[in-house]
Amino acid sequence: MVEINLLKLNFDDKEFSHIRDIRETVFTNELGISKQELFDKNDETCDHFLIFDGKEITGSVRILSMGNVAKLERMAILKEFRTKNYGKNCIFQLKEYYSEHGFSYIILDSIYSVREFYKKCGFTEEGDVFQRVGIDHIRMSLTL
Repeated sequence: MVEINLLKLNFDDKEFSHIRDIRETVFTNELGISKQELFDKNDETCDHFLIFDGKEITGSVRILSMGNVAKLERMAILKEFRTKNYGKNCIFQLKEYYSEHGFSYIILDSIYSVREFYKKCGFTEEGDVFQRVGIDHIRMSLTL
């Protein structure tokens, strides 16, 4: 598996500009999601991570803490780094980190067409398909 590092950031860190760029590239430019949907009030309190391979920033993700549940949100891997295990390695490290910090579960609302990736990372589907930002999603969970 490819070696990556996760750099934990806060919303007010100057490096947060990289997260803004990544979300715009992946969610707006590739998926057509409105820029107004890329950020919300939760960004101020979530844990944010840049995914870094030692040379380049390859993606980002945020985690919303909800009691003993960590909700993985807005995971975005830049196109040139997809299918190279950057996302899988990131999730492996997040599972370890949040397990060590007393969390019991990780949940996420996966874009439906990407759910197989999360299944390969150990997540299972829950419930019915629903719409968010005009795209089909499904809730998925993983016990830590």
